[in-house]
Amino acid sequence: PANEIPSWAMSQENVEVVLQQAEALNREDVDAFVALVRPDVEWVDSVFWSEPEHIFRGRAEVREWFHQVVLEPWESVPVEVEEITEIADDRVFAGGLLTARGKGSGVETEVRGWAAFRIANGKITRREIFLDRDEALEAAGLSE
Repeated sequence: PANEIPSWAMSQENVEVVLQQAEALNREDVDAFVALVRPDVEWVDSVFWSEPEHIFRGRAEVREWFHQVVLEPWESVPVEVEEITEIADDRVFAGGLLTARGKGSGVETEVRGWAAFRIANGKITRREIFLDRDEALEAAGLSE
């Protein structure tokens, strides 16, 4: 049908969703950040927690994650997306460098990480983050 969106356009849209979220993070714009996730999102974080992983479910918990991980401990947390690619119609793989400056201490920390995103209808449905690129590729449905 003529009103269907071509798959190449969808894939660019999915990459754009992830890039928009990175920009919202860099602006510390929690509303714009949360607006890009579905109400039933699963936000899996194994990087910023001492236990194996912490899963935040839904927009309210992603907002809580943003406050706990981004706003409270850090003066600034710019992330630079260094690689991003669409894996399938609903999956995006991204890698980047996060440079954070601690509130109070002023100490700068760099963390390189990778994420596997699942996206439906222009919103993130699941996000997993990894310190190991191969693990992230596997979670995204690829392996090198």
